[in-house]
Amino acid sequence: MRTESKSVCLVVRLAILGSCLLAAVSAGAQTKNPSFSADQVQTMAGKTSTAKVYESDKAVRLEKQEKGQQSITIMRLDRKAVWVLNPAQKTYMDLGGLGAGGADLASRMEGAKVEREALGSEEVGVYHCDKYRVKTTYEGKVYTGIEWDAKELDGFPVKQADQKGKWSKEYQNVKLGAQDPALFEVPSGYQKIDLGGMFKLK
Repeated sequence: MRTESKSVCLVVRLAILGSCLLAAVSAGAQTKNPSFSADQVQTMAGKTSTAKVYESDKAVRLEKQEKGQQSITIMRLDRKAVWVLNPAQKTYMDLGGLGAGGADLASRMEGAKVEREALGSEEVGVYHCDKYRVKTTYEGKVYTGIEWDAKELDGFPVKQADQKGKWSKEYQNVKLGAQDPALFEVPSGYQKIDLGGMFKLK
């Protein structure tokens, strides 16, 4: 039981971190919404982390590891749901609507207003990019940041960052194309964890 409790705590921590990674991209929410897979390099508060991301028009899958423990966070905009999977134990947690209307994907939500201001051109890794200041207004909240859209990837945003340098996110090894719908579902055989309010997330 103690080992299981530690495992749940770690998965919860990874879930929160995963949600932060998703929410941190607020200002640069994608406007073209292509389906893709990529390696993600995220910097927040001076710390860098990596993850594998798969994305379709209305869903995101984020795979992350910490101390040998893998956590998979799936966000479904169409269902306004967030699930966190623990592959080692074949369990999952339903975090309800956590982040489903959050900043990261605000531009995709009905009623969102997106404004883009051209800031010239810059190179990001191997890509030649058009740089923009992006302002997204959704449900009375305004998210502003910087986005670098790769010309080689038909304007795909390979980098996004906060104007004040609080965080940045860069995609590497980008592969555009349709993703397997099964990536955005809880696999059969996974048991739902009832946290009993112990780790209630708001």
